[in-house]
Amino acid sequence: MMQKRAEKFYLILAVTAFGMNWIWEMAQMFAFEIKPEESRSQVFLFCTLSSVIDAAVTIGIYGLLSRFNLSNQILFYLSAALLGALCAAFFEWFAFRFELWRYNQAMPIVPLIGVGMLPFVQLTLLVPLAIWLARKFKGV
Repeated sequence: MMQKRAEKFYLILAVTAFGMNWIWEMAQMFAFEIKPEESRSQVFLFCTLSSVIDAAVTIGIYGLLSRFNLSNQILFYLSAALLGALCAAFFEWFAFRFELWRYNQAMPIVPLIGVGMLPFVQLTLLVPLAIWLARKFKGV
């Protein structure tokens, strides 16, 4: 019974995280360079794949933090935000290293770490928010 409840929660978390990240991915596209050879369908598929990865990251962060049994919910959500920020910075550094994407002049840059503000804020905000919403929806 407990296993089914956990599986249902993770499914709710996955759908919530995917949906929020997909909307964010599509909304921030104005700040990225689109290569002339890229079609709209390629951009759509890339954003969808990125959203699947973001959802997996959200699930991983929740699973990791759940192992620590943090009774202080503020600490739990702040930890989720910090881990989301670290993942976002890593993804952006990785993407630039392998030339997966580039920003255009519309993208604000986070000082000191040199990554785009929009993707950095994305996982910093959406990881804890997706967990909170999934808990509210599930009643956990």
